[in-house]
Amino acid sequence: MKVCLIGPTMSVHTQRWAAALRERGLHVSILSPSPLPVPLPPTLTGLPIWTFPVGRPGMTRAQRLRSLLSGWAMVPGLLHALAPDIVHLHSLPTPAAVPFLLRLPHLVVSAWGSDVVQRDARKVRWYPLLLARAAALCATSHYLAGVLASYLRQPRPINVIAFGIDITKFRPPPVLVVHTPFRIGCLKRLERIAGQDLLLRAFAQLRAAPDGRLPVLRLGGDGEERPALQQLSTTLGVHDRVQFLGAVPHVGAPEFLRQLDLFAMPSRAESFGVAALEAQACGLPVVATAVGGVTEVIQDGQTGVLVPPEDVHALQYALQQCMDDRATLASMAQAGPAWVRTHYDWARNIDQMLAVYEQVLSGS
Repeated sequence: MKVCLIGPTMSVHTQRWAAALRERGLHVSILSPSPLPVPLPPTLTGLPIWTFPVGRPGMTRAQRLRSLLSGWAMVPGLLHALAPDIVHLHSLPTPAAVPFLLRLPHLVVSAWGSDVVQRDARKVRWYPLLLARAAALCATSHYLAGVLASYLRQPRPINVIAFGIDITKFRPPPVLVVHTPFRIGCLKRLERIAGQDLLLRAFAQLRAAPDGRLPVLRLGGDGEERPALQQLSTTLGVHDRVQFLGAVPHVGAPEFLRQLDLFAMPSRAESFGVAALEAQACGLPVVATAVGGVTEVIQDGQTGVLVPPEDVHALQYALQQCMDDRATLASMAQAGPAWVRTHYDWARNIDQMLAVYEQVLSGS
């Protein structure tokens, strides 16, 4: 089977799908509206990849629009030359691209999150046309499937296929131990939507752990909020216990997580919550806000604790309880990997997607 993915090669999601499908014996190619990552990840080495321009920094609005339209206008011709059996669009593109995608055969559309959650008038006008013409629709969570369904003018099935976890890489350490001092961590881009400012405010209110020492906070990731967050940590008087570790490559995420005792994800919005699953797979209890798809990926009270969004007091209380109650912490640490293995095994998610491809090709 020949499948062409349309999606940003800069995204680890596109990279993982491309690698997984190739490992299953499919002939994979990629059309990317973003430049190639440098250096090229080993998972993409040898794949036929075409990039097309959709704008660059410094362009005026009119120049960006012309570039965007000329870039997406190349897609039908490239696909005609590639002649794939399946065209899989990962993340709904800018509405201006929709007219160039309406006649693509055997089109599978996967919603990723902000592409459909962040609505505007142009999306409401154009997305229903694309979704109606697609042969199959997919979403990573039931929450996101509901958002995607809100664009449909006629109800139709939406395949919920999680962006699961490679449990051969994300796994607990041989022995689960609690570090001294206690280590709380977060691995997300430093953006307002991720809520690290809420985490800092909650962290600053934590009492000492049972060993008498104050916890430390490890923030993995980079982003535009880093200077403000560093200043906030100084203002709160915790800068000496907060480590800003910068960007952590996906390949380094398992080791980062295995060095923690507790994972915090106080997001203001989440369409799925893959970071929470990666943490649970590594034997980490997760304290997270109950937003979007997060309520599906964490078993409240069993593999983690859900708190209301924007509630610093509730976040602080949950973190403190996890630090103080070591028996419950250990129980959640044990339950997490089993939960992920049973419900979010990446290998099973690939099987589900291949089944969608077969259904599309058979016309059923």
